[in-house]
Amino acid sequence: MGGKASTEGDVYSYGVLVLEMFTGRMPTDDMFKDGLNLHNFVKMALPKRLAQVVDPMLLPREVEELGVATAVMMATEKDDNDNEIEAEEANNIEDSRHIDVDMQKCLLSILNIGILCSLESPKERMSMEEVIKELQLIKKCFH
Repeated sequence: MGGKASTEGDVYSYGVLVLEMFTGRMPTDDMFKDGLNLHNFVKMALPKRLAQVVDPMLLPREVEELGVATAVMMATEKDDNDNEIEAEEANNIEDSRHIDVDMQKCLLSILNIGILCSLESPKERMSMEEVIKELQLIKKCFH
């Protein structure tokens, strides 16, 4: 935001990178307008709409096909600052039940790291030490 470089800024960038990698969307995507951003898009979708925010390339074939066939509508929700924003919402919010339970938990854990690292307030963000511990735990649980 034009300020000095900082560790907290690096954590934010890491969080956005994680969200980009696992959603396949860039923060500059045309869908992000009117207060909707990548952070809020993922945060509002979890946990019930996991299959609709995760990059289809990361999902098993049958989940990918289900996500493509799902009808989409617009819904108004609130972001971290209590601002109303429009977000796409699928009619079938139970799509994530088709993802293997372990894969679902793993993806939720990783996306949660991205969300916690990209919080607006630098003081509320995870530290990189916490990120490393969490990633090691995820690896241990799901490897």
